[in-house]
Amino acid sequence: IAEYELMSREKVIDAAKKSHAAFFEWKQLDISERADHFRKLAQVLRNNKKKYAELMTLEMGKPIKQSLTEVEKCAWSAEVYADNAAKWLEEEVVQADGKKHLVAFEPLGLILSIMPWNFPFWQAFRFAIPTLIAGNASILKHSNVVPQCALAIESAFIEAGFPENVFKTVITNHEAIGELIISDLIQ
Repeated sequence: IAEYELMSREKVIDAAKKSHAAFFEWKQLDISERADHFRKLAQVLRNNKKKYAELMTLEMGKPIKQSLTEVEKCAWSAEVYADNAAKWLEEEVVQADGKKHLVAFEPLGLILSIMPWNFPFWQAFRFAIPTLIAGNASILKHSNVVPQCALAIESAFIEAGFPENVFKTVITNHEAIGELIISDLIQ
């Protein structure tokens, strides 16, 4: 269908550095502001549903009906998290041992996701949505079977108005990802 040049180790590390830096601003946004981005993301997914579904069908052979449903499921998930994340991420007071304890949910940093080809949108979004709404940034290393889907996912985040590099796709090899995993940039 198409050929893509693999990103070098240096380009992958540079992308991670940019995403790591973007994390520090993204995590400062109030949860309601992050939720607004996900509502826009749901709209972007629905506005481009046919295009994204055809891309999945073209790259990995999923029947178009299933591809359309997969895009809708991603949009629905973005809305569910937008509507509920503030409640889900509230601090919790717990009584134990006769003392008061606090459970707090804090963003960790830059999170790497390595995804398979079989649900090219759903696998990536089911990871990215909760990861990002909690205040983390993310890099996606998708299967090299679905590079156009991987790039389309990044484009959806950009079109929805997410800050640059909060969600980033890299198309590379296992060696470069291995280097990224052992770097201090990835949590």
